Amino acid sequence: MTNETPNTNSYPEAPLTQPHQALESSRDAGFDLSAAVGELFDNSYEAGASNIRMVMPKTSDGSVTDMAVGDDGAGISPEILASVLSLGYSSRYNSRSSLGRFGMGLKLASLSQAQRVEIYTLPRGDDRIFRTYLDLQDVRDGVQNVLVVEQVSGWPEDFEHLMFDPERKEPFASGTLVVWRKVDRLVHGGRFGTAVQERIQDLKKFLARAYRKFIDSGLRIEFDGTEITLHDPLFRMENERVTKKFGDLRSEIVDEGTFTIDYHEVRWTVALLPKKFREKSGAGGRATKGREDFAELYIPENESKVSILRNGREIYYDLVPKLYPGGKEFLDRYIGVQIEFPAALDEYFQVRNVKRGAEPVRKLREELKNALKKPILDARKDIRTYWKEVEQEERSTTGDGHNTTHGAVDDFDQTAPGGRANANASEEDIEAAIDDVIETMGLDPEDPEAIDKAQWVRESFDKRSVTLVDGQWPGKSLMQIKHLTGKAIVTINHKHPFVAEVLDPLKALADLAPDELDVEEVSLRIKRACAGIELLLTAYAKAENMHADPDDAYEDLREFWGTFTAGLIREDLKRNV
Repeated sequence: MTNETPNTNSYPEAPLTQPHQALESSRDAGFDLSAAVGELFDNSYEAGASNIRMVMPKTSDGSVTDMAVGDDGAGISPEILASVLSLGYSSRYNSRSSLGRFGMGLKLASLSQAQRVEIYTLPRGDDRIFRTYLDLQDVRDGVQNVLVVEQVSGWPEDFEHLMFDPERKEPFASGTLVVWRKVDRLVHGGRFGTAVQERIQDLKKFLARAYRKFIDSGLRIEFDGTEITLHDPLFRMENERVTKKFGDLRSEIVDEGTFTIDYHEVRWTVALLPKKFREKSGAGGRATKGREDFAELYIPENESKVSILRNGREIYYDLVPKLYPGGKEFLDRYIGVQIEFPAALDEYFQVRNVKRGAEPVRKLREELKNALKKPILDARKDIRTYWKEVEQEERSTTGDGHNTTHGAVDDFDQTAPGGRANANASEEDIEAAIDDVIETMGLDPEDPEAIDKAQWVRESFDKRSVTLVDGQWPGKSLMQIKHLTGKAIVTINHKHPFVAEVLDPLKALADLAPDELDVEEVSLRIKRACAGIELLLTAYAKAENMHADPDDAYEDLREFWGTFTAGLIREDLKRNV
C-alpha cells in the first residue's frame, strides 16, 4: 500500500482575502485623526506639492461627515490610479528614502475615519481629471468588486475651491484631491460628550509640528482657509506666532551630537527655551502680566516629551520611558529634546506602518539615555539658577514682597499689645539700624529703584510693628532682627536652606494660576514644606536646649510666640476667606 499525495485541486479554493471583512477590520488599524490625515499629507509632499489645502466642514450639530485634502503635486497617472486604493500597493514600496514605505497608509488611514474615499487627480502635463473610489457600503452590498478609473468633467463641486492657488487665485496645473465621505468617527456628542473640536485642535497642532521642517522650507499648509504656521517645540526655527508678539526669539542649544548605527547617523539635540518663556516656575513665563499670550506656544505640553523625526517628518511626540534622567520633572517643559534618524533605521526605532509612534530598542534607548543625561541635567540646573536670579532681582528692585504677611500684621496690631524692646532708641539709632538693613538687602544707593525700596522700608517701619525684608548672606543665621522703639525689622536670609529649599519654592507655587500647577510638583513641595516646618520647630527646641535652664529663660518667649502665631494666622485666615 502506497501513500499518495492528496490532490489539492479537489479541495475548495479560497481568495487571499475576504474583501468586505478585511476592509471592515482594517478600520481599526490604529490610526487616530492626526495620524490618518498625516498619511494624506505625506503623499502630497512626496508628489512634490508646494500647497496642501484641507477643509473639514461641520454639520449643524458640530459633526464632520465629509472632508478633503487637495494639493498641487504631480498628480497620479491614470494607469496606476486604481491601484493606489488597493491594499499593499505602493509605487515606493519598502522605500527608505521617502515618507511612506508599506503601501498601506492611504487606504487604512482613509477607512479608519470614513466609509468612502474618492481620489480625483489631474496628472502633470495632462488636461484631464480622473477619479477612482472605494465605498465600504458598495463592497458590503456586492456592488463594488474592483477599483476602476474614470475620466470626469471636473473636481467635485463642494471641494473644487481647494484646487486653486490661494495666492494667485489660479487653478492648479496638476494635483490630487482626496475626499473622505461618510465620515463616521467625528460625531458630535456621545456617551462621553463631544471630542470633535478637541481632535480638530490636536490635528492643527500636529500639522504645525510634524511638518515644521517642510513648512520652514516653503511648504504651504492651509486648514479651513487659514494658513498653518510651523510650531517647533525646540524653538530653533522662526515661529511666526512668537515673532509677531515677542520678536524672533530662539532657544539656546545646550548640547547636540550624533552617533552611527549601521553606517547611518542618529542626531540628538537638547535645547533650552528662550528666557522670556521661563522667567518663573510656571507655564510659559508666568512672570509677565500677559501670560495668556503664551498659550498658543503649547509650552506645558512639552514637559519631558521627545520629538522624534524620521526623514525630517515628526512621527512621535511623547514621553519615551526612562529616557529623562530621574524621570519626569515639572521644569522639563522648558527643555526641548529632538532625535532625528533616516528611515533605514526603522527597525531600531520599531516604526510600523502606522507612522504615529517610535520606541527605540533597548540598546539604542540606553545609548540615547547616556547621551542626553548630562545636557538635560545641565538645562535643569540653568533653569533653577535663572529663577533664583529673577527672584533676587524682583526682591531687590520691587516693593513689598511680603504684602500678605504685612496685611495680617497690620490687622493684628489693632488689638495686640505693643512691644517693649529698645524702647528708648534715638532717631540716630533708628536711622543707623535702617541703613544697616538696607545694606544687608544689597540695595545700591545710587539706583533710583533702590532709593524707592529704601524709602518703603522706612515707611513700613513707621507704619507697623514688624517689617519683613529680604537679604542674603553666607552663614548659618536664618534671619537678622533689629529691635527699635518696640518695633522690629526682620531681614530674611535667602541663602539659608530653610528659605532657599522650602519657603521660596513654596511661594513660587503659590504665585501660579490654577491651570499652571503641576500635581507632582505641588505634592513634592507640600511634603518638603511639612517636613521643613517640623524641622524648624525641632531646631528651635534644640536651640533652647543649649541653655542650662531653658524653662526659666524661655517660658515667656514660648508663650508669646504661640499667642502671636495664633493671632496672626487667624487674621490671615479672615483676610483670605
